[in-house]
Amino acid sequence: MKTPLLFCVLALAPLAIAVAEEDVATLQARCEEAREARLKPMRDAEIAKCKAERGRDPQFCERYWKDLGDATRLPNGNIKARMFDDLPECVAAREAKQAAAQK
Repeated sequence: MKTPLLFCVLALAPLAIAVAEEDVATLQARCEEAREARLKPMRDAEIAKCKAERGRDPQFCERYWKDLGDATRLPNGNIKARMFDDLPECVAAREAKQAAAQK
């Protein structure tokens, strides 16, 4: 009697994991969209300021500032966290990822 029930539970487990992974991916995409909405004006301003400096190569400015807001390693070896990782969308994505990893 217990064998068919166990079989059903084990058969559906990969489906539940796949759904959870899709939810996590969706939440992570929302997080990245929210971060990009905040970072783009800052990045554009820094690029414009850099280009306004006399003798600066515009392509250099775009390459230099393209990763504004990403995590970076500091000279002392520590890592500076990425900007806007505390947005509600990002917190929800991180919590969902942790919950999915514990299953």
